[in-house]
Amino acid sequence: MRLIAGIVVGCCLWLLSGCAGAAGGGPAAGETGFERVEIPLVVAVAPDAAGMTVIGYLFRPEGGGRFPAVVIMHGCNGLDWAVAGQPGWLLAKSYAERYVRHGYVALVLDSFAPRGIGNACGKPLTVSAGRRAADAYSAAAYLAAKAFVDRDRIVLQGDSHGGWTTLVALETGGAAMPVHFAAGIAWYPACYRARGFSAPLLILIGTADDWTPAAACTTMSKRLGRIGHGADIVLKIFPGATHAFDFPLPPRTNYLGHHLAYDRQATEASWQAIDAFLQHYVRSPG
Repeated sequence: MRLIAGIVVGCCLWLLSGCAGAAGGGPAAGETGFERVEIPLVVAVAPDAAGMTVIGYLFRPEGGGRFPAVVIMHGCNGLDWAVAGQPGWLLAKSYAERYVRHGYVALVLDSFAPRGIGNACGKPLTVSAGRRAADAYSAAAYLAAKAFVDRDRIVLQGDSHGGWTTLVALETGGAAMPVHFAAGIAWYPACYRARGFSAPLLILIGTADDWTPAAACTTMSKRLGRIGHGADIVLKIFPGATHAFDFPLPPRTNYLGHHLAYDRQATEASWQAIDAFLQHYVRSPG
């Protein structure tokens, strides 16, 4: 992943100040390559949210074919609209642009700004993973209705709070959903005692993560493997990598006391793992 100067400057200011920031805003004027869309929440998934919408930023490959797609869920910092340099948005945008280069439609979902929230770090239930899972399924339904999207090859990806959301969205035993995800990708999620998963799941996490420890993901994966519940789990653990290891920033301690550092090797290995995972579970014939 290339170093993005705007991420470095914006994130450093944010992490040094420790401020949460207010909600609102959006991409800088003049940015191109995507379409801002409004996504109505599916009442069957979120019955108390009739009439509410969340915002998405839709990136498309050229051509009119039926493309696989990925819904991208941000972390607890949201898309950092109120932060100098908008680091959360730039990271999510870089994810989306990479997926487009590999032939995927990408939809960056904003769960926070439509609810008037700027940041939920340290307060993860400000918008719960269950609520955000409903956002994700509503986004999947939105994509499935598009002629250029293959509804059978929609993937859910999230980092940190969004990674936790990915696990919750794919956990078995939930309500019946109008559209199913073909696979899930979770960057450094908070793992827990899940019942199993409805789609193959790739987890990317580091041994030095002191925010969402890798040990919890190892325990979850081993337990589900023993009892044989749910779809495959592919767990990739990177020695020495911290939380948010794919953010291109120097080593630092955030205002919650967690150690964070960019790890180029772990980031590149993660994308290699993602490419192999998607080729096996999503893009293969049949």
